[in-house]
Order: sequence, then structure tokens, then C-alpha cells
Amino acid sequence: MIGGNSNPIWRIDADSGRYVLRTQPAGQLLKSAHALDREYRVLSALAASPVPVPRVHLLCDDLDVIGVQFYLMDFVDGEVHRDMTLRACAPALRTPVYEAAIDALAAVHRCDVDALGLRDFGRPGDYFARQLHRWTQQYRTATPEGIPAVDRLLEALARSTPPADAPAVLLHGDSRLDNLMFTPGTADVAAVVDWELSTLGHPLADLGQFLAVQRLPHDYLLPGLAGVDRVAAGLPSERAQAARYFDAVGGDPDTDLRFCQAFALFRQAAMAAGLLRRALDGTAVTEQALAFGRTAHVFAEVGLRVLDASPGDPRDEPT
Repeated sequence: MIGGNSNPIWRIDADSGRYVLRTQPAGQLLKSAHALDREYRVLSALAASPVPVPRVHLLCDDLDVIGVQFYLMDFVDGEVHRDMTLRACAPALRTPVYEAAIDALAAVHRCDVDALGLRDFGRPGDYFARQLHRWTQQYRTATPEGIPAVDRLLEALARSTPPADAPAVLLHGDSRLDNLMFTPGTADVAAVVDWELSTLGHPLADLGQFLAVQRLPHDYLLPGLAGVDRVAAGLPSERAQAARYFDAVGGDPDTDLRFCQAFALFRQAAMAAGLLRRALDGTAVTEQALAFGRTAHVFAEVGLRVLDASPGDPRDEPT
């Protein structure tokens, strides 16, 4: 196995080439979680699009084969940046890496879902209200006793859910720097990976996710950029990233993204709660799962700080 907190991934070396086998985790799964059939479908649809994705070969729904759903795809030789400060990169490459990530996200959102055959990939309208309901159910199922900080964030989001909705676009669903693979030593995106949560919905959900995880503590298990001097590190500000995104897809670069970011952090907290449940049940797939699952409150506390900030307030990063 070569990784995967949510869905295990395995490298397979064969005479015909190198492949990746992506599987569901073992054990009882939360409803609608770990939907590899949806991931396989969107990867297949994007094969001829401008969005770089690994080529997929087959999906197996027959649980009698290995006990879980799985699919096979090509191995992509690339590097993943798990350290958001990009310390391993040359300073001149750091801002271009973030710009390429934003450009890749914009490319996803510009996809013609009708041409891709994905018009029925998600329900239209009320995206945030529906997603908040769904992830609340996931969170309550995983952690019936609740987590105080997560409960407070959930209540705050329920009071501030935006009534308006934008035209639905294809969403990656878990837009983060470490869900991109780059051609080694460059700022070229080789593949956009981990489409398990993809759907149709509000485009700012993806942008909010990409920016929100940057607000996490730098020393966290999912390291963010809180407290990092971005100027000194050669990293773009949140405002610069948002401006690049809106320049690519249209829209107001001064759009208030606080709800979108806080919602993304609540969803991460719900996923962490689900991971904790699987770790305690003995079905989590990495040794880090228990530690990560026990830190759902970190996401919630950051989300509450985002909501409490004034619109446009950088808080954890210089402009």
C-alpha cells in the first residue's frame, strides 16, 4: 500500500506497466461515503478534457473479488506537495505552484458538464443547504456524543447559510494542494487526483476549501500556513489566489468567502469524525488515522475564527 487515509491505494507493477489500485476501506462504511464508482465515472469523463487526470481502466463492484469496491488506473509519476510552505521547492517556483493549482481548479469549473455526460452527476440548487444537511448526518452518525467546537460551528453555519445559489459546475469536492500531482521540479500539474467527493454544485465550495485548509496550524497533521510569513516564504496571499481564480472564471474578487471556508472546515471535521470511528472500529487504513480522527476540533476552531473575522480580514496571512 502506498497511501490513502480515506480510500487505500496500492501500486501494482506488471509487465504491461505500472498501475494504481484504489479500493474502499474494509468494514462498515458511512452512507454515501467512499463512492469509488462516482470517482471512476468522473475520471473517465475527464479523460478528453483539459483537466489532467490519470487514465482509468476498470471498475469492479463485485465484492466477491477482494471484498470491497475498487478500480484500476495508470500510475502517474509526479510529486505531491504536502508541506504548504513548499520548503523543498526553489523559492522562485513557490508562487507558480499555487498559481498552477488555482488554474487547475478554474479548469475543472469551466468544464462543460453536458459535453462530459455529467449533467446528472449532482442535484441542482441549494448546494450549501443540502451539503450541510448531508455532512451533519455523517457527523452525527460518526460521533453521536458530539464535539463541542464542531457543534458550535455547525450552529453558526446553520444560521448563516447563504440563500442564493450559483449555476452548478463540476466540483472536485476536496480541493487541496496535496490532491494535485506536479511534474517533478516544475509548476506543471501532472494530475488532479482524489475525486471521491466530486459532484455538481456551487463553485465557491471548491475555492473555499482550497483557501480554508491554508488557515490550519503549520504544525498540524494536515499542515496549513497559519502564522507563516507568506511574503518571506515567497507564497501568494489568499487574496491573490482568489483574484487569480475570479480572473479565470469571472466574478468579483472581493466576494466574501467566509461561509465557504468555514463550511469546508466543518466538512473536514465531519470527515475526521468518520475517520475516528473507523480507527476505533479497527478498519482505518493508516496508523495516523486515530491521531487525525481525534483532531476534528482543530478544523472547527479554525472555522469559527474564519466566521468571526471581518470580511476581507486576512487574520492568519498577510495581504
